[in-house]
This record gives sequence, C-alpha cells and structure tokens, in this order.
Amino acid sequence: MSTTGLGFSGEVADYYAKFRPGYPPLVIDALVQRLGLTSGHRVLDLGCGTGQLAVPLSKHVERVLAVDPEPDMLARAPRLPNVEWRIGSDADVPSLGRFDAVVVGQALHWMDHERLFREADTAKFAIIANGTPLWRQHPAIRKVLEEWFGRPMTAGCGTDAVARQRYATALQAAGYTPHEWTVGYTHEHTIEELAGSLFSAMSPETLPSPQDRPLFREELRKALCADTYTEPITVTVISTP
Repeated sequence: MSTTGLGFSGEVADYYAKFRPGYPPLVIDALVQRLGLTSGHRVLDLGCGTGQLAVPLSKHVERVLAVDPEPDMLARAPRLPNVEWRIGSDADVPSLGRFDAVVVGQALHWMDHERLFREADTAKFAIIANGTPLWRQHPAIRKVLEEWFGRPMTAGCGTDAVARQRYATALQAAGYTPHEWTVGYTHEHTIEELAGSLFSAMSPETLPSPQDRPLFREELRKALCADTYTEPITVTVISTP
C-alpha cells in the first residue's frame, strides 16, 4: 500500500476533521438511492480524508473501506464497527478486490482518474464535488487569500465544468454510462469555522502561524463585513448509473 501523503498532515488534518463541511442527509440519501445501495453492499471511499463521506454512508451499507494516503487524516477519523480505515491511494485499487460501488468525494483531482476507472472492480462510481472552493464563491474571500499569500487563487480542485466533463469522458471510455446530477443546500459558517475550512485546504507549509491566525480571521471578518458567512453549496455528482 502507498503511504505517501499529500501534505494534509499535522494541524491541517486537525482543521480538516473539525471544520471541513460534510454531507447533509439529503445528499447522502440521494446518493444511496441513485447507486441503489443497501445494507448488504460493500463500498470503497477513495481519498476519504477524515470520513466526511464514509461515516454517513456506513449507516446505509454493510461495510465501507475508507482509503487515504495521509496517515494523519486516518488517525483523526472516528472508529466505527463497519468502516475499515486503510492507508493507500488510487494506485492500490486493483489489489483491493470487488466493490458494489466506488465513491470519491472532492479528491479525484489528486488521482489518475483514467487508470482508476479502468482498473476498479465495480459496476458503479460516484464522483462527488461538495460545492466549489470558497475562494471561487465570494470575491472578498478570494481577495483576503490573494493578499495574504501574494498570488492569485485560481485552483478549482476538480469542481469546474471542464474537469467534470473530463471525468465523464473518461468514465465513458472505461465502459460506464455517466449521469450528472445536483443537490443544493446552504451551510452557515462562523468566521472561525470559515477560517478553519480554508486552513483545511492549505499545506502545513502555507498554514498561517498560530500567532497570525487571529489576524487572518479578522481580515475575513472585515472583508465580509459580517460575523458569519452563509455558503451556497451545489453538490455535483457524476454517477454510474
């Protein structure tokens, strides 16, 4: 198994576990229905992080194998009787066996998706984007980040239309019939939660120092002219069927 993390270690993993938004029941229920998952099914959650997708899915299926290359992420995931947390990556998928479904929650941009779609032993995929990055949603948030780091914030993290089309085309090439669908909801962040969610997307090297984090939060508060931020989230799923 691969044990090479992607930089989501240490304090970044702490912020990820505490502040990275998960998936509300309406999203999980729609996913379960679309994939036809039942209590007898076995699911692979690839790039699982600290379990934002694996944990709610585990309530609907027999077993979830949750795989991530970052040991610190897995160390912060909750222990559940029907979830196995394992260090690994998409390169390990051929050795993992057969699954009733493979799900990837906002992590496919880290993977060789064409190889994954060819090599996974499953009849069903779900590629899930839990909204778009915060810096793409609000110009004030983007401005704070760009001024803080001194560079443009342009990453889409595989959530944009071009990336989704690339994934759908690769699924078709691998013999699947992809369908794209959406579920909308809102999530209200306090400024602390908003900063924590942003910190969860940084590397340990770019994470503001502990003494600078109050200043970062204050810059967000001033930029938004508010103590909260209501995030409009459109979950976009490419599933087969």
